[in-house]
Amino acid sequence: MATSPINQNFSLFPLERIARNWFGIDDGNFDDSKLPLEIVKDVYVENVSKLIPHDEFDYCESHLGSDTVKYLRSVSYAIIHRFPNIEVDPATGHYRLEQELTTESRELVQQITACLRLIRPTSEHAQFMGGRIESNGTLRHFNFDHPLTYVNSLPNQKLFAVRTSDLDDLRFYAPHFIQAFKDQRWKLIMAIDMFQSGFFQHAYWKLRFFMWTAALEALFTSHTSEQHRGSLVAKERIKSLLGPKTLIYPVGELSEYDTDPKHTVEDVIDEIYCLRNHLAHGDMVPDYYFQTPGRIGINGPYYKGETLAEACSSIVRQCLLKILKDKLLPHFTNDVTASSYFSSLGLTKDILTKAQKAAGIKPFKCPA
Repeated sequence: MATSPINQNFSLFPLERIARNWFGIDDGNFDDSKLPLEIVKDVYVENVSKLIPHDEFDYCESHLGSDTVKYLRSVSYAIIHRFPNIEVDPATGHYRLEQELTTESRELVQQITACLRLIRPTSEHAQFMGGRIESNGTLRHFNFDHPLTYVNSLPNQKLFAVRTSDLDDLRFYAPHFIQAFKDQRWKLIMAIDMFQSGFFQHAYWKLRFFMWTAALEALFTSHTSEQHRGSLVAKERIKSLLGPKTLIYPVGELSEYDTDPKHTVEDVIDEIYCLRNHLAHGDMVPDYYFQTPGRIGINGPYYKGETLAEACSSIVRQCLLKILKDKLLPHFTNDVTASSYFSSLGLTKDILTKAQKAAGIKPFKCPA
C-alpha cells in the first residue's frame, strides 16, 4: 500500500457480495484477515468502509434519489488503486500529469474487475468510483458511474459471492489478463468485450445471449477463410479447448438446493448454437426454449432458454480463463495466428466434415 496519501487520488470498484457461508449455500468463505490483499502492484482488495465519510453522498440524494444512493453508501469491500496526482516517468524523465494517470488507473481497475467477473460473476449495483485522498487517508470528492438500480443475474449466479479462493485466482489471472490488453491479443480482447457487454444486458436476454455467442465466435472463428468459420468449426474448437466432458456447473456453481444435471460441454453446445441461429437469423424463438425443462432448481424447473444462457456464460468464462492459464495468448492475437493454431490441430472445416462423415455422425438437428 502507498505509505503517504498526500496529493493522491484513488480508483475503486466495489465488491457488492462477499461470501459468508450462508446456511444452505455452499459458497466458500471470505477471510477478512487476509486484507488488504495485493492483486497486482499497488492494487488491493480492502475494506474501505471506514475510509468513506458518512456524509460523502448526501449531495446526491436530491438528484438520484435515496434508493439509488443507498448503493453508494453501502460500499464496504472494494478493489482499490491509489496513485499520485503527478509523477516523473523513470524511462523518459517527463512529467506524467493527473489526467493521464487517472485514465490509466481507471482502466487498470476496470480490467481487474472484468477479470474477476470471469472467475466469479456477482451482482453489481454500485459501479466504478474515483476521487481524492485526504491527508488522513479518507476517501473524498467522489466521482462515480451511475449505479445500476436493476440487476438480473442468471439463475445459478443470483447468490454468487466473492470468496477468498476467487481472490487467490484473481491474483493469478489478473497479470495475464492485463498483459493480453498490453500485447493487443485482439481475438481474446474482443471476446472479453462481448462477454462484458452481455453481462450488463440485464433487461434483454436475447441480446445477452447473442453477445455471449459472439464472444465464442470471436475466439474460435475467423471471417477471412471458409475453413475457419461456421457452427461446426466453432463447436469442435470449443470442445477441443475445454474437453467435451468438461462440466458446465463445476463445484460451487450451484447451491445445494439445486439438482445438478451434470451437463457437459458436449451436452449443450449444439443447442446453444441452435438458439444462437434463431436469434441471428430473425426467427421467432420457438416455445421449446420456454416450455422444456433444462434443470431443476429449488422452486421448480428452469427452462431451456435459461439453462442454455447459464451454459453459454460458463463456456465463455472457462474458455477465456483456460487460454490465460495455459499460456495460449499468442494464438489469439488475430485471424492469422488463430487460423494457424487451429489448422495445426486439424480443426478446419474440410477436415472436421470428413471426420464426421467417416464416423457416420450426422449434422445435429435442432430439437425445436
